Amino acid sequence: MVVGNGMIARRFVDFVDRDDVVIFASGVSNSKEIKPEPFARERKLVEETLQQTAGRLFVYFSTASVEDPTEQGSAYVTHKLALEQLIAGQATNYLLIRASNVVGGPGNPHTILNFFVDRIRQNESFTIWKQASRNLIDLDDVYRVVTYCIDTPTTWNQTILVANPYSVSPLVLVQAIEAHTGRQAQYQLVDKGVPFTLSVTGISDQLQLADSNWQPVHYVTHLLKKYYA
Repeated sequence: MVVGNGMIARRFVDFVDRDDVVIFASGVSNSKEIKPEPFARERKLVEETLQQTAGRLFVYFSTASVEDPTEQGSAYVTHKLALEQLIAGQATNYLLIRASNVVGGPGNPHTILNFFVDRIRQNESFTIWKQASRNLIDLDDVYRVVTYCIDTPTTWNQTILVANPYSVSPLVLVQAIEAHTGRQAQYQLVDKGVPFTLSVTGISDQLQLADSNWQPVHYVTHLLKKYYA
């Protein structure tokens, strides 16, 4: 069973007919959301789905933003943490997937790579937080790690951080997009943000950390060629 119709839900389409697993990939897509209604809708859907699918492995996509110092106490992070607690308390078995910035192509305008690509292609001005760091991971890499966890019961009933072993500065992202598109970005650097790292030791075997393709500039260039031709 798959709940949702967005990028992540579509990638897990082969689980639609599974009667032992619930992929819950429906919810608030904008991490800057502050209105209570979208959060209430997601919570209600989670509660209803838990009741309807008792006994199944419940896979919930949360967010790695809980590790971001600048997002502590935000409405989005507070909401995600509350749903994690709800699922852990009610599901027979669960996987709480704290994913970083998942990249799967154009679509959601709120993701950082889509935002930068759109601004540059439309020649619109934007700001870059000079001290910030962001963590991008390919949707296919997320799928590979999550399906491994689903097939490995020893990983169940845990919170799994699924992220890139390397974070990257927004300025490096923008420079990579400039090189990819051949367009010059119109931006202002502002002295804001806090750099932070994400530990992916728990999924290191699945990510194959020795592969040099994870290096930031190489990985971002790969994502741009794959999804933003």
